[in-house]
Amino acid sequence: MSLIQEISNDNKFVLNQLLSLTEKLSDSEFKIVKKQHSSSIGAHVRHIIEHYQSFFSASFIVNYDQRTRDPLLENSTLLANQAINDLLTKLTCAQNDQAVNVICATNPHKKSLPVESSLARELVFLYSHTTHHMAIIKLLAADLSLSLSADFGKAASTQAFESHVQPKLA
Repeated sequence: MSLIQEISNDNKFVLNQLLSLTEKLSDSEFKIVKKQHSSSIGAHVRHIIEHYQSFFSASFIVNYDQRTRDPLLENSTLLANQAINDLLTKLTCAQNDQAVNVICATNPHKKSLPVESSLARELVFLYSHTTHHMAIIKLLAADLSLSLSADFGKAASTQAFESHVQPKLA
């Protein structure tokens, strides 16, 4: 198995975790914004999906700044689930690494310039980005009294630390 296939499988794992949550939610739970939070589970799911869509719509330039920001995607679990399933299919087809340029704003007052990267590196970014937003989603889900697995939204390095290093410290 190639490196890009392994990284794709890791991305598929976290997206399947996300899908297992979104399949359980009603549209009202998906789009609710509590007073103490500024966004919904749906908004975070849309954000995750649109980053992957930017990645897959690229030929040699991945432009994370030009996401569609589709409000329908953050309000409908059906549309979100369809989009996640589409991403899972596309990740299955990822076979070969290649060089790409990435556009992603780091300063709101300056034009974003392309930076050299690779498909594998961008899949690593997407994994990390997805995990980060899933950690926030886990907090939002707790407000709805939804229980998620202990590793939902937890970085792979943290999981490895907790399973191998931390027990030795006890």
